[in-house]
Amino acid sequence: MRVFALFLQLGVLISQSNTTFDPSLLIDPGPRWPEILNPLTDSDTKANAVKSLDSNITEIEGFRVQVFATQDRNKADQLQRELVLKFDEKVYIIFEAPNYKLRVGDFLDRENAERLRKRLVSSDFPSSWIVRTRIQPELKE
Repeated sequence: MRVFALFLQLGVLISQSNTTFDPSLLIDPGPRWPEILNPLTDSDTKANAVKSLDSNITEIEGFRVQVFATQDRNKADQLQRELVLKFDEKVYIIFEAPNYKLRVGDFLDRENAERLRKRLVSSDFPSSWIVRTRIQPELKE
């Protein structure tokens, strides 16, 4: 048993002594995180967003109107199709366990989100409310 342990130690020492590894020579690129912009604190949100196009996704803090939450994905899909036909806004299904949440629009300011919420309330969605979240607005160059 001692001979095996000695052989094992000797093998480890020999294998370690033959390799040279210099960690300072490694080139490890950093991750490409999405850049989050806040229109309330950033002076020129759209200009900053265009500058950050080298990141994966440009997201901005903004508002959406949440219409519905359910645990049934089929109900969420059905209501999404309905909302797309009725309103000229993007409709998102967000999954936050265990619920699928339907949210409508991408708004930089609360006033526009409130206008849509009022339209939704008068159009068979009385429990709609505004949610502050990250949005992906269309950027025009």
